[in-house]
Amino acid sequence: MNGAIKNLEGKVPLDATDQFILQHLSANARISFQEIADALGVSRATIHERVKRMVQSGVIKGYHTEIDWIKLGYPVAALVALQTEQGQQSYHVLEDLARIAEVENAYLVTGRFDCVIKLRAKNHEHLQHILFDEIGQIRGFRHAETMVVLSTPLENGFLSSSEW
Repeated sequence: MNGAIKNLEGKVPLDATDQFILQHLSANARISFQEIADALGVSRATIHERVKRMVQSGVIKGYHTEIDWIKLGYPVAALVALQTEQGQQSYHVLEDLARIAEVENAYLVTGRFDCVIKLRAKNHEHLQHILFDEIGQIRGFRHAETMVVLSTPLENGFLSSSEW
């Protein structure tokens, strides 16, 4: 585990300083270690070591770019809950979904649906094309329920430390 101490559930213990660092990196992955150190009243080296430890333990899995989909011409976001045929066919659905460029995320879920995807579209006509001509033609696909996103008041939210 690269020196990180884990408890029995596999959870990496984090103190208030680690949580503060994660909150700042989650809000702005480009923030400098010096800015975080100044806010905490510690050295830049302290922040560097703690981030390094969190990377090695797998708590920090990467740094990501936030994309403005509207500026790229994809203002429509939709969540699509999919029912698939059971068994081997369900794997084909996932493989085929991965080939659709507009599919942003896919989640395997419990309940009456097997998979929920998030996709982006240029407009409602484009969304209809994706739903009917691409997703609707996937082998193993049975049924979909589509929810168009009206707004995103919370995205990439961060759990408060009381939730850990």
